[in-house]
Amino acid sequence: MKERALSQWPIFMMMTLSVGLSSHVVVLPTVMDVSMRDAWMCGILAFIVIVPWLTVFVYGTIKRTKQVNIRMWLKERMTPAGAWLVILPLIVFLLMSSFQSYIETTSWTSATFLPLTPDFVVQSVLMVMVAFAALSGLRTIAYMSCLLLPVVVILGDFVMSANMPDKDYTVLLPFLEHGWGRPLHGMIYAVSCSMELFLFIFLQHYMRNRIKLWQLITFSGFIALLMLGPTIGAITEFGPIEAEKLRYPAFSQWRLVSIGKYFEHVDFFAIFQWMSGAFIRISLGLIMIMELIPIRGRKGRLWFIILISVGYIAIAQVLSPRMINAEDVFRIVFLVDLAIGLFITTTIWLLSFSGLPKGREHDDNAQQAADFNDGAGASNNL
Repeated sequence: MKERALSQWPIFMMMTLSVGLSSHVVVLPTVMDVSMRDAWMCGILAFIVIVPWLTVFVYGTIKRTKQVNIRMWLKERMTPAGAWLVILPLIVFLLMSSFQSYIETTSWTSATFLPLTPDFVVQSVLMVMVAFAALSGLRTIAYMSCLLLPVVVILGDFVMSANMPDKDYTVLLPFLEHGWGRPLHGMIYAVSCSMELFLFIFLQHYMRNRIKLWQLITFSGFIALLMLGPTIGAITEFGPIEAEKLRYPAFSQWRLVSIGKYFEHVDFFAIFQWMSGAFIRISLGLIMIMELIPIRGRKGRLWFIILISVGYIAIAQVLSPRMINAEDVFRIVFLVDLAIGLFITTTIWLLSFSGLPKGREHDDNAQQAADFNDGAGASNNL
């Protein structure tokens, strides 16, 4: 057992906020657009597809790699160039997913509750928060997730219950009016979100105990519910035609909430939900990138975060005015993410059958402990 390893709960809560933002918010407009009335089926179909993949490729790999640092594990089995062929696509995946969440969050912020605030200010403030969290290390954002997630879940249950009088479940009928084509099309994007569970392979060396199969399946089921809830809510509250036109279906449901006769406009609770997920998701992506490269020492990490922050803000300044056409780009991003996830998990799964090379287990474990202390304890360098 690693001395400073984390228990499973903080890791699972951190991943829930990260993957939950994608499945609950980011992918929803795309799924609604391609599947319309049958969009609520996409999360269920994705769960059915993802369970066998989790069992064989993710859990099978975790079981055989025995909680080692996968970056070091790859370098033990492949040439440096071969290892980078696996690591580099993952870095691209993390950069795309974190930036997608960043620009989506800042654009939503400017379009809804801070329309008069310059985009640069919104983008800079969020990036400063994310940069500080990324420099503080994975342990910090994991424990912060333990504080944020319960409130996020309670608020989600609240908006679901408060809008019950406005829901008309008959609009979900008829099922499969246009056949299986639409829900299967939407399922592809839903699977792309669930595919992010392969990141557990790269987080396993932070965990005190090995992940069990039932935990992975339960977690994927919870992610499916996170997609199912707002999808059914949007369709039953706004109707399938209007719901398909919404840019932010999950947030729009908060606009309907009122408490009694005198309390309305409680959609500010949605700000906490969205910001919690975005904060954790972007920070986690940057932390994992720094570990994969790897970047050592306080100054190296600081300069990397500064460069990434400047780059994110500069690109966001260019793309923010064009977010009206972002959905077409996001569709491509989801498909690229899906392809990268399949490539990485298949490659590592095939390599996992070779086992640890003899004579290298001790060195690998020693390096793994050093990597953990460098990543999880990064806050001590600040």
